[in-house]
Amino acid sequence: MKINLKDFKSLFSIKLIAVAAICLIFAASYVYSAMKKEITIEDIGGVKVVSTFKETVSDVLEENNIQLIPQDKINLGMTEKLEDGTHIKISRAKKVTISSDGEDIVILTTAPDVKSALGEVQIKLGEKDRVSPGFDTAITGDTTIAVTRVEERIVKQEMKMDFTNEVRKSDNLDKGLARVIKKGSQGSKELSIKVIFENGKEVKREIAEEKVLKEPVNGIIEEGTRTTFVSSRGQVTRFVRALKMTATAYDATFESCGKHPDHPQYGITYSGLRVRPGIVAVDPKVIPLGTYLYVEGYGEALAADIGSAIKGNKIDLYYESPEDVAKYGKRTVKVYVLDKPKYKF
Repeated sequence: MKINLKDFKSLFSIKLIAVAAICLIFAASYVYSAMKKEITIEDIGGVKVVSTFKETVSDVLEENNIQLIPQDKINLGMTEKLEDGTHIKISRAKKVTISSDGEDIVILTTAPDVKSALGEVQIKLGEKDRVSPGFDTAITGDTTIAVTRVEERIVKQEMKMDFTNEVRKSDNLDKGLARVIKKGSQGSKELSIKVIFENGKEVKREIAEEKVLKEPVNGIIEEGTRTTFVSSRGQVTRFVRALKMTATAYDATFESCGKHPDHPQYGITYSGLRVRPGIVAVDPKVIPLGTYLYVEGYGEALAADIGSAIKGNKIDLYYESPEDVAKYGKRTVKVYVLDKPKYKF
């Protein structure tokens, strides 16, 4: 068998080239595998794994169109070299509004919770100040934090303490009258009041302590139950109640009543009766008209008139002469409301 050296050489060259090509492919595949890196990127949208030939953190972020603002935070330096399996974690800044001391402070922060955000702006809290939401609340998005300044003050206040009167009944005193046996007196106490302010406004008051400075002294009052009296004529008369009243006197003259004798109403009382001794003027709110009375030092009387100056516990007694009126003047008298049916006008 005759071998053609030329053909042999040609066949050997082809095989050599094929082997070289295969080696080159393996080499290229090895280099590709060595240069390619699997990178994990954790961002606000979640976690994703990317393949890259980039060399630095900055390059792979740019390759994946991931942009950062100055307030965002990243766990690696932007120029740090990438290795297969590198984990990049991005913490995005959130908008946090802090309302405190009458103003709103707006920041972009990656603070994990309320306490950390307050620390960033150096807001100091007093022992009783409140924060809403609470310190441990996680910041997961735009958040508003309200700081309530709470202040407590103790205010001293003195108050009067009322006394009570013991009431004793007495058949030695006319019904309707009373007298003081023992005068009562007020006491006093000091209150320590806790006043709570929130953001400078008062929201609550509560008594923290009471201290008695002076004890009150109770009084004793005697009330009458007696319903009869002996008149100047020695007659025993029954009455409903007795009053202490300021008494004055009047007559039918113009000086007393403002009418001259030629006036059609001259000498006529408010009730329509003509004046005469025993007719008296009263305040109907105190003694109804038509009531029979006995006036100390005057005698029996009928409440049948009124007067512009006769208000309250006042009574005006009719006398016939101006001299008697002037002589009577003003005095305090006891007036008995008699136990009789009212006069029908």
